[in-house]
Order: sequence, then structure tokens, then C-alpha cells
Amino acid sequence: MEPLIAALTEAGFDVQLRHIDTETSWEDVEAHGYVAIFDGERELLKRPGFQHNRKLRSGGSWDGDAVKKVIEEAIKAIDATPAA
Repeated sequence: MEPLIAALTEAGFDVQLRHIDTETSWEDVEAHGYVAIFDGERELLKRPGFQHNRKLRSGGSWDGDAVKKVIEEAIKAIDATPAA
């Protein structure tokens, strides 16, 4: 997760990690190892299996292109939010 946390911080995001206590199977790439980005309580995006060992370097947290896409999508989601 370090590359994603560093990239989010560099892009100006404040990062707070949340731990989900629910036990999952390592075979389930939807629920196991997912990452979700929130703005308050609103979910901006979710990447199933992003922390999963099978995806770390190919679409996961150690894949620079995947990290970049998460940041870009988070920024777009925030920019698309109507002003209050």
C-alpha cells in the first residue's frame, strides 16, 4: 500500500486507513485486498484485489500505472462533485 499512500499524499489527499475486520478468503479477489477511496462517507472508487498478492505488480498496489489510474479517477470523482 505504500506506493498508493505516497501517491495520494503527493496529489494532495489526506490519507486515513480503515481496517475491515471481516474475514475473507484469499481466493476472493473482490472482497480480499480491495482498496476504496472515500471523500468523507462518499465512496469515490473501489478496486477489488488491489492489495492481493496475485495483482500487486500487475494492476495492484506495486504497479505504477495502476496507482496512477486510481489517483486520476479519484481526482475526477472529486472534481465532478457539485459544490455545496
